[in-house]
Amino acid sequence: MGRPLQTAAMFKVDMSHQEMERMLSELEQWYEMAAGAGAEWIAAQAAASWLRNDLGYEDDAEFEDALNGTFEDFLKKMPHLETKLEASSEGVERLVFKIRPDPPREEWRPVKMVLPITRREDLWNVCFKSQHARVEIPELEFEISMDGKRHIDSIYNHLAGAIFHITGMQTGGMYSSDQLSKIAECVVQLNALLDLETPWTWVVHDPSGTSMFLDMDRVTVTEVLEVDEAQAATIAVAAAVESDEPAGMNLID
Repeated sequence: MGRPLQTAAMFKVDMSHQEMERMLSELEQWYEMAAGAGAEWIAAQAAASWLRNDLGYEDDAEFEDALNGTFEDFLKKMPHLETKLEASSEGVERLVFKIRPDPPREEWRPVKMVLPITRREDLWNVCFKSQHARVEIPELEFEISMDGKRHIDSIYNHLAGAIFHITGMQTGGMYSSDQLSKIAECVVQLNALLDLETPWTWVVHDPSGTSMFLDMDRVTVTEVLEVDEAQAATIAVAAAVESDEPAGMNLID
């Protein structure tokens, strides 16, 4: 039996680093392949070697410099990963990890999490956005939708990623000149948020209640007793996935 490890809050892994989202995405894809082959717990050393080579780092030193720490510390920091120490076949103790499964849908606790962005430090607070959550910026009536993937990054990088995606919409000839003008205006407004020209609000709506922030001190969490239309759609999709039945195109606008 392995020994469970507590979340390693004392480690100084820099989750606001722009490379973190890419690392986590690649790690989860690799884990899914390993899990598909029958593995549940994955050796940290094997994952580190694969990830370092896949992302093009020359050696361990360069890889750990990007992480601002060791890979083991990085794994322990992730709220959606579970780690433990277990003995290898050679009898040597090693760190292994797995992705925590979602809680059963009947245990979901819909929440609304509100963080006022009033100072530069708020932009670098790390937000773990679960695969079921959406983010709202009410000042602009702007939303980052649920996309079925976990995202762990600083609020600055979450928003910068959205800006990059929206900017790409301006090419390809899919939109009218009026639509392109509105897209360009949206990009300007979002960039102003990054410059913190005025205070604004980062609101996470999560029907599963599994999203979180690295620093929760200024986050107001409210349990939602009546879910909105978007949350209801997410719950319905999750239920359909659990039962292997199609959710229906009418569930999501």
